[in-house]
Amino acid sequence: MGKINNKILVCMMLLVFGGTLQADAQRWFKTSSLEFGLVGGISHYSGDLTQSYFEGKGFKPSVGIITRYSPGEVVTFRLSAQYGTLEGRDDWYEDQEEPNRRNLSFRSSLWDFTGAVEVNLRRMEARQKSGVYPYLFTGASVFRFNPEAQFVYDRSSGIAAYMEQNAPGSYTSLEGRDGEWVELQPLATEGQETTEFNDRKRYALTQIAIPVGGGLKFKLNHKWTLGVEYGVRFTFTDYIDDVSNTYVDPVRLNGQYGGMSSALSVRSPEFTPASLEGSSRGNPDNNDVYGLLGISLTYRLYGNRPDCPTF
Repeated sequence: MGKINNKILVCMMLLVFGGTLQADAQRWFKTSSLEFGLVGGISHYSGDLTQSYFEGKGFKPSVGIITRYSPGEVVTFRLSAQYGTLEGRDDWYEDQEEPNRRNLSFRSSLWDFTGAVEVNLRRMEARQKSGVYPYLFTGASVFRFNPEAQFVYDRSSGIAAYMEQNAPGSYTSLEGRDGEWVELQPLATEGQETTEFNDRKRYALTQIAIPVGGGLKFKLNHKWTLGVEYGVRFTFTDYIDDVSNTYVDPVRLNGQYGGMSSALSVRSPEFTPASLEGSSRGNPDNNDVYGLLGISLTYRLYGNRPDCPTF
């Protein structure tokens, strides 16, 4: 008889416990949500080749995907992947008649992978069919870039004359590459890993950043949400634009990395060779940053549904 009573007691406990779990699961399913959608917008960069943070000439289109998981009404976890382009140019600002202008430029593809936590400044209540919800976010980003520059062959330039005088044939051999877009990182344009500048390490093309930003979510109904946000990525590199430190003697670069390295390191129409090495090419005290402005449209796959009325 005692064994039977124990079995009944265990069964009752399982029923109660199971009912509680089921109720919690139903509540979680209604209040949490999972969304998936697309993002479109612009990407831009700020660094040694821009004079303002929001340089309109550097705005480029970007696209991506985003997924959000909201366990409640205040906090949202999100993952996103976006592709865009970054660009900066001295000739946006420099007087083109100035023979000693720096004349540097770059473009780069950008892959941004971000995991972030959004803090909703207004509770996203399940029973609300529509509404506007401001939020802030931060987290961690992994990004990949690859700066390039267009080589312009000019026999009358200062670098052409200097190289032909000190390393005959090194510049004229590049004539067939006029107009070519060239990857800059392999050229070590600031003397990275040369004997004389071995302390300058070659920068990695895949790096991490800290994203910080905010936006607005426009809940259209219980399934669709339109979002607008802007976020800046604070990086730990000053080489998104391949410009950071000081000039290196072009002959030194030519000896280790070839004529293209010296040609794309020094792009000023004229320069004074005696004072070139060690003179400023960029500002190593400020890391480059990039920003992403996006409009997203997400579809709620499950959850965040209002309770049905009971009678």
